[in-house]
Amino acid sequence: MRQPIIPQLNGPEFLLWEQAQSDRYELHAGFVFAFARGTAAHDRLAFNARTLLESAFPPPCRTFGSDVKVRISSNTYYYPDVTVVCDALPDDATVLENPRIIVEVLSPATRGYDLVEKRSAYRTLASLRAYVVIYTDMRRIEVDRRGFRGQWETETFDVGEALADDARLSLDAIYAGTSIVSDQ
Repeated sequence: MRQPIIPQLNGPEFLLWEQAQSDRYELHAGFVFAFARGTAAHDRLAFNARTLLESAFPPPCRTFGSDVKVRISSNTYYYPDVTVVCDALPDDATVLENPRIIVEVLSPATRGYDLVEKRSAYRTLASLRAYVVIYTDMRRIEVDRRGFRGQWETETFDVGEALADDARLSLDAIYAGTSIVSDQ
C-alpha cells in the first residue's frame, strides 16, 4: 500500500513544494505520494503508445510523456505515462488541463492504484474521451471510453487493435521491443 510522505497539502502548496524537490511526486486528494520508478519494459510501452498517439493526433493536438502532470482537481495532480491534449498551451507549461486521452502503463507496485484510484479520478475529467491501461506482465490493453451519453464503457484487448477515441493502437506496435510478443 502506498503511504503519503508528508501532511496534507492543497494544490498551490503542492505545486510550490514540488518545485523545490529533486524527485517527482503526485498529489491525491491532498496527500503527497512518491512517483513510482519505471522499468525498461515500462518505458518502451509508454514510448510506443506515445509514438502511435502522436501520429494519430496531429497538431493542434500534442502528445506528452510523464514529465508533465495533469490537474485532476484542486487537490489532485498525476503524472500519466502519456497524455494527449488538443488545447493550446504554452511551451513552458508544467500542468496540463483538458486531456483528451490518458495512458497509464501498469507497474506491479501501482497496479491497484492505477486501476482503481486513478481510473476513478480520470473519469471525472469532462474533456477525457479515453483512458488506456497497458499491462507490463501480459499482452493486454484496457480502454475506458466515454459513450454518447457520458457513460463509461471498458473494453479489453489482447490481439489486434485497441480503439482509443479516434486512434487505433496495434497491440503488436505497443508491445514491440518487449519480451511480450504476439500470440499469433
